[in-house]
Amino acid sequence: LINDDKEDETCLRKYRKRCMQDMHQRLSFGPKYGYLSELQSGEQFLETIEKERKTITIIVHIYEDGVKGCDLLNSSLTCLAAEYCMVRFCKIKASNTGADDRFSSDVLPTLLVYRGGELVSNFISVTEQFS
Repeated sequence: LINDDKEDETCLRKYRKRCMQDMHQRLSFGPKYGYLSELQSGEQFLETIEKERKTITIIVHIYEDGVKGCDLLNSSLTCLAAEYCMVRFCKIKASNTGADDRFSSDVLPTLLVYRGGELVSNFISVTEQFS
């Protein structure tokens, strides 16, 4: 009888886990991303922010090749994008934004967080803040 109780408990745990996964899948509606996409221009950047669903969080990494921390942050965001597929992760070179005078190498890497077309947070010189 003791073994049967353990087997029953194991079966119940598996059943609960499967039910939770099914429920999570049903509730997880909307687009799924799972990758870090490269934006090619300032126009594409604006279009991404303005045309995305209002419920989607967009994290944009503004970077430049050769700037300390940018490659490492791109790698980290690639991992985060795979884990948080309901968040849209993007990156764009500062020189491609059309506002490269605002994004000099001393403020890079920069993270911008948008939701509903509005900037909700920004992190300038991320490596200074988070090493």
